[in-house]
Amino acid sequence: MGAFCEIPLIERTFATLDLIERRGFSVRLECLAEWMLGGSVDPGLLGHLVAKTEGLFLSDGLVHTQSFDLASLGRTLERQRLHPAHCLKYWPEVEEFVQRLKKRCPQIRCIALAGSMAAGGFVESDDVDFNLFVEDGTRYTTYLQAALLALEFSIRHRRRPTDAHSRRWLFPKLMSINVIWTDSDIRPFVRRDGAMALELFLSRPLMGESYFNTMLGCNPWLDDYFPQVGSGQWACNRLQQQPKPFQLLQERLSYQAAYLGWRWVMWCRRHNPEALARVAQVRRYQSPYALFEMLPK
Repeated sequence: MGAFCEIPLIERTFATLDLIERRGFSVRLECLAEWMLGGSVDPGLLGHLVAKTEGLFLSDGLVHTQSFDLASLGRTLERQRLHPAHCLKYWPEVEEFVQRLKKRCPQIRCIALAGSMAAGGFVESDDVDFNLFVEDGTRYTTYLQAALLALEFSIRHRRRPTDAHSRRWLFPKLMSINVIWTDSDIRPFVRRDGAMALELFLSRPLMGESYFNTMLGCNPWLDDYFPQVGSGQWACNRLQQQPKPFQLLQERLSYQAAYLGWRWVMWCRRHNPEALARVAQVRRYQSPYALFEMLPK
């Protein structure tokens, strides 16, 4: 069991809610019991704790702290209500994107669903987020290839609803690459905090499950936060490959092309402070693995 299992349940509850609410949503009692830092707990026991603890609230089935405002609570409820239907509507597109990306990019080790669709609060105006695990020396090559493929889906769904975060000039993005980790990045991750642990805990591998399990095995620290993932049962296989000279050249060129495209998107958003603030927040959250935070080697 992880280190959190030795901490009183009330402290674990507040710590878990802090991680979740920092991501801008809340969860139902049964979900919180399953996601609890230090390991899952009985929902009945957790419900009794919430009912008698000052600073914890149960509103319309959602557990939250007093810092979680009513507007955020309403958005969370609406998202959870719409999630099943909207997820079902776009799931064929998700499957198609994963299959085509896998075929186009053999350097990808694993494709994992992330973001609101993985967490259970997807609505039609959201991007569908993916976390990718790739060979060393292919981060930006993969990003560029995935972005070009995603453009096809943006064109196909150019009339879908958008909000201030997902709105794009000309074509709204549907498929979005959240983070790309290389073989070297995961053995082990240099960042080992609760937010990182939650991101990996919520990621859902759609392709390359065995590699995902290898990632877990290389990061036993995850069990300190979420022993539910069972990192200790998986081996940390050594799959690293030395990039070939052609791959390194391709990576540098891809970086330049992808960076220019990213700067263009940021320029188009220059009059949208809400979107720019959201980008800055996400990049801080993803650091030190955010795209363009590091140069290709």
